Amino acid sequence: MLTAKKPTARPARRQSSPKAAPVEAADHAGLADVPPPLAYERTAAAAEDEGFDAPTAAVFAAVVALDVFCVAEANDPSSKGSLDALVRAADLAERALEADGAGDEQFTHLFAPRLPFDILLTETGRVTAADLFLARYEADLPKDAIRAVKALLRAEDTVARATWEGKQVTIEDLSTGRALPGPARWKRGTRPFVCRLVRVGNVHVPVAVERVERRTTVEKLLEEIQIASGVARDVLKAGGIRLRSTKKGFGLGARILAVPEES
Repeated sequence: MLTAKKPTARPARRQSSPKAAPVEAADHAGLADVPPPLAYERTAAAAEDEGFDAPTAAVFAAVVALDVFCVAEANDPSSKGSLDALVRAADLAERALEADGAGDEQFTHLFAPRLPFDILLTETGRVTAADLFLARYEADLPKDAIRAVKALLRAEDTVARATWEGKQVTIEDLSTGRALPGPARWKRGTRPFVCRLVRVGNVHVPVAVERVERRTTVEKLLEEIQIASGVARDVLKAGGIRLRSTKKGFGLGARILAVPEES
């Protein structure tokens, strides 16, 4: 969870991959005291050792590296509150999850791949924690890491579906019709799911995956994403917090809408 000293998910928690294929890519507790570029390298190597393709491993590792960076930045007195907007947004997300009965694991799964790439840190301009991370460490990162961070910055929430040909999986973005190869080790399932869909080159990597529990149409799911994104935009705006784009608000908006009225 995030407090004034924990700007994204707790480093002691694992990074969640797509729910169908969780990855124990790195021990966050063991990464808390290492430089973010090294956290990236160790996480990417562990993910590839587990059988994930290089683009997917890079996305997982970029999320972990950003997590480590944000914790260090928030704890550094010289940063002068550079992540205050991110901290406030994450605190709101934490409270919404707690009111809905969720906790640390859900926070890590849903918001570590989102908030550092979504929340603008100043009243003007378009700088996120991911932009600060690249400004600080780009020269020390492999090209795959830079590509993954930029892909996470561009990525938005959508409804997707997985299809198979033999062992090869394709992930289709049902909002655009674009279909690209997906991660290895994705378990079979025919129903659509909601996710933050990250396009890295010619690969789609779904993160923050939420399986759809009830039968519903793709059109209805896309409408729900739009509604929830608008809710997040309005709530954050009331608190003086801006999103990089309106569509990036789904994760937070959905959690706010899920809070019981009495809470």
